Amino acid sequence: MIYLLLSALLYSLNNLLWKKVLQQDNSWLIMTLRALLTSIIGIVVVLRYYPNLLNQISKDSFCRVTIASMLGAFGLIFMISALKKGTLRLLGIFNLLTIAFTVTYLLLFEKFNILNYLSGTSLIILGFSIYIFQIKKTPTEEFTGKVVIYYTLMSLFFASSGMVHWYNFKQSISPLFSVVNQEIIVFLLGVTGLWLQPKSLKTQWLQTIEKSSYLLIGMAVLIFAAVWTGFLGLKSTNPLLSSLLSLSIPILTIFFGALFFKEKLNKSIFLSLLIITIGAFILHFKLNQF
Repeated sequence: MIYLLLSALLYSLNNLLWKKVLQQDNSWLIMTLRALLTSIIGIVVVLRYYPNLLNQISKDSFCRVTIASMLGAFGLIFMISALKKGTLRLLGIFNLLTIAFTVTYLLLFEKFNILNYLSGTSLIILGFSIYIFQIKKTPTEEFTGKVVIYYTLMSLFFASSGMVHWYNFKQSISPLFSVVNQEIIVFLLGVTGLWLQPKSLKTQWLQTIEKSSYLLIGMAVLIFAAVWTGFLGLKSTNPLLSSLLSLSIPILTIFFGALFFKEKLNKSIFLSLLIITIGAFILHFKLNQF
């Protein structure tokens, strides 16, 4: 549980840097370069501290981890595609759909007793709902058919990736190997997307790299730590708790923006964060009982 909370904090800090970079830069290029740096960090960590890790990974385990990584990477791609015209409010609503997919699967195939987590879950969803409804809408583009399809596919891929990773961790597959594998997959898919970009965007790549190099390094370190701690948390809990606590990320991002960059923080955001914190505490207490 502590790992999941730490992961949410790290993702939120990463989002602040992501937000600064994407104000004027190529999102595909940023994603690809960040994945490259994160992959390099992961490989260095493995070679330096876990040199025998690859010897513990069977061919079957490698295939299952790669499937989970592909699902997560496609979820990320659909999210970026949707955000080009969709809104953060709609993204928040579809984050709840990710939880719905996860809960449905757990109830149908894992005989999961969601009543054990009902009180904490209800508070977290309440807090997140307050956040959703206080965000200003952009109604002209929010509900186009393509955007809704992209967000739906994002939710489905993220939920599926979380489930497959969870099954992998139950089979004692290393979360660190899963992190490195996933980042390499994201990098390879990003390279494919960059290759398909029009020439007018390709001519601006060098300028983007020069302008964003320091932020990219910071993002790479943060996202590596966020994904690793998130996977460690998923291994010790379950996909429901992982999905629920991820709802705090956009709210924490706004909170940190106010803390570090003096951005506006209204009372609704503070109330949302407080309610989610209480819900997380209750879930942590319940988890230690079972």
